[in-house]
Amino acid sequence: MSEAQNDNVMELEFQNLRALVEKQRSAFRAEGEVTYATRIDRLKRLKALIVENKSEFALTTKREFNDARSYEFSLFSEFASKVEAIDYSIKHLKQWMKPEKRKTNKPMNLLGGRGQVRYFPKGVIGIISPWNLPFGLTVAPLTSALAAGNRALLKPSEYVPETAALFADVVPKYFSADEVAVVTGDAQTSQHFAELPFDHLLFTGSTQVGAKVMQSASKNLVPVTLELGGKSPVIIGRSAKLDLAGTRLAFGKLLNGGQLCLSPDYVLVPTELEEQLIERVVDEAQSMYPNITENSDYAGVFNEKHFARLQHYIDDAVAKGAKLTIVGANSSRASNENRRMPLHILQNVNEDMRVMHEEIFGPVLPIMTYADISEVPDQIEPRRNPLAMYYFGMDKGEQEYLLSHVQSGGVCINDITLHYVQEDLPFGGFGASGMGAYHGPEGFRNMSHARAIYSQTLIDLLPIIGARPPFGEKFRKRISKVLGSI
Repeated sequence: MSEAQNDNVMELEFQNLRALVEKQRSAFRAEGEVTYATRIDRLKRLKALIVENKSEFALTTKREFNDARSYEFSLFSEFASKVEAIDYSIKHLKQWMKPEKRKTNKPMNLLGGRGQVRYFPKGVIGIISPWNLPFGLTVAPLTSALAAGNRALLKPSEYVPETAALFADVVPKYFSADEVAVVTGDAQTSQHFAELPFDHLLFTGSTQVGAKVMQSASKNLVPVTLELGGKSPVIIGRSAKLDLAGTRLAFGKLLNGGQLCLSPDYVLVPTELEEQLIERVVDEAQSMYPNITENSDYAGVFNEKHFARLQHYIDDAVAKGAKLTIVGANSSRASNENRRMPLHILQNVNEDMRVMHEEIFGPVLPIMTYADISEVPDQIEPRRNPLAMYYFGMDKGEQEYLLSHVQSGGVCINDITLHYVQEDLPFGGFGASGMGAYHGPEGFRNMSHARAIYSQTLIDLLPIIGARPPFGEKFRKRISKVLGSI
């Protein structure tokens, strides 16, 4: 195909995508009020989609992970938790939809002026989801979008084409195309998708791609929610229960083979506790995943490109002086066909190593040490604004010190990642790890337009306060009460 022909094909695709957005927007405008009953009906249909297609989606994801993905992990993380989130939204939706009364200023409040905030649907929401949790991270923001009364276009990752095709096949069985529709295609399609005139766009993925998505959305002044990654630190305090910290660290780090945006990226531990913590992590990793490279409960690295990237981080760190421990295996892989990479622990890491500046997204765990908690914020600063911060310890003063001196999207204390599944807590990043939030009431509000509504009294107030020209002494006196002598 010539360059001119390719350009024509791309332009046609873009026009077709715009037509799909306009189809949904026209239906949205024709609908008018999106009633409570309509929203509940759509949420129930989404729940039915999950329950009735869970096995096929989970098995499809397993194939796309080269058969190295736990079926049970998929059922829990991408299906059961999303059903619970929908149930939560259904239970609380009526309360979220209620207008909020707001105070009005004097003298309007004394003469009948009233204020309120009402949450209206934005319209058409675009959702771009990633490959690592391809079902769950499509359905989770869709839940917030539907609860808020919107319509949605879904763009699953091009790296999971089978899952994307399955979405395209299944979604029309539960939603008309002007309610929820699926767009499939390659990276070029994703770029065109991000340039569409949505009423809101939510992207989950890397910081680098997120910046490009935001730039594309800005062409139409589309508001964005960016759920990105970053290097989420685990801080071990001297008051921590080390056995508990080691257990939960090992579990959290190895979930989905470390391929989660909330995966603990590196550890900061008091110097004298480093070896004790590592011993516990090693024991727990071997207990959970014996014979790790052949273990069906353990997820493999998604593809060869990512495997090579991780191996490069490891080789670079070792060449620059890091101490490497491979847990539960003699090497990084059992065979060329097997991408189940065991846990790689790196000690003596420093700022010259790439592993300390790139999001790892795999089973590699650098360990940093500190002498005093006051050193920790400066150690984190080069990796500022992670998606999460994890703190283990019982010292409330130390905990508050870290909350005040380290910025992050969310925080989990004495555990890892579990703040994500708390539906009444907002989930989102900050700075380099993203912007905006969803889940629960914050998701509803993020996908809604908070509309200020002021109802004025029929009494003409301006002459009463002297605020209609010609201005006189009465109005000047009123101003002077606020500003002082004028």
